[in-house]
Amino acid sequence: MNKKWLFILSIFILFNGYSQNTDSTTNKNQYIPALDGSLKTKVEFDTEHGKMRFEVRNARFGTKGNVNQYVGYRAEIDLSDEGKIRMLDAFVKITPINNLDIYMGQRKVPFGTDYLRSPVENLFANRSFVAKYVNDGLRDIGFTVNYRLKTAIPIDLWAAAMNGTGSNNPQWIDRPNYAARATISPLKNFRVAGNLYQGATLLEKNLTMVGGELRYQNKNLLIETEYMQRHFTDTLNVDNHQDGFYIHSCYNFHTKSKMIKIISPVLRWDLMGKDIFYGDKSAERITGGVNFGFDVKQFMSEIRLNYEKYLCGIYSGHFDKFVVEFVAKF
Repeated sequence: MNKKWLFILSIFILFNGYSQNTDSTTNKNQYIPALDGSLKTKVEFDTEHGKMRFEVRNARFGTKGNVNQYVGYRAEIDLSDEGKIRMLDAFVKITPINNLDIYMGQRKVPFGTDYLRSPVENLFANRSFVAKYVNDGLRDIGFTVNYRLKTAIPIDLWAAAMNGTGSNNPQWIDRPNYAARATISPLKNFRVAGNLYQGATLLEKNLTMVGGELRYQNKNLLIETEYMQRHFTDTLNVDNHQDGFYIHSCYNFHTKSKMIKIISPVLRWDLMGKDIFYGDKSAERITGGVNFGFDVKQFMSEIRLNYEKYLCGIYSGHFDKFVVEFVAKF
């Protein structure tokens, strides 16, 4: 079926279901699906080669809700994920007891902080190297469990098993890949996280990924750093190693203006390579800028002005650039 007509049919079914639920009895009102979406559009100026481009980076639409007190769901599609239509989240969630959620379906594998953010919740127009390259391909179909310990020291635990074949690709496998993630908040405003992933992908054997994170966040200030490493054997039986690291910060100035509610200077240093601690880097940059928020809640509607200064870079698009991005979440 033509993708355009498939999309139109999907939207029709979605809104038809929404309409039918709206007419349901009063005691079912709490189970009416919630519709949401987000848009990221930008213009980039290549300051090294004198070129520019406009881009719709993301155009996401989704629905989520509960069937009853135990079962919920989420379905989301991106009409412009780097120019392609992709199904994103598509899972059923079961909550048998308080603080325990069980997921079956497609979603992001619980690994890393920057990667798990939605595009509009990024502080910058372009993702970090950790999220874009080191964590690449970690949206998958599988089974995920999340348990939250509401103790004096809050702990959030995740465990997952998945195909390892990537999103929208339910191939038969010999055994699943596994992932685990834990976040701990030992002090007020301070969080520590650790991640582990093991298995294989279509092009990687003996894949092991590990990572750690530190975050400090109060009402207005965020300072966060994350380190990831990826080991695997490629199709030629050659061992590979890749590191990724970033540290970024943001400070929110709240204003009394009728239009601009938040002004947020942002700064990031990130790099990646075969061994970044010994100088074997494939990319390194410093990103600075300022975000202007039109809502009292951050990330709902923003203009982001970023400048990326590359200290080194070997991949396509790794050159100095100025970015203007418009963001809307609804």
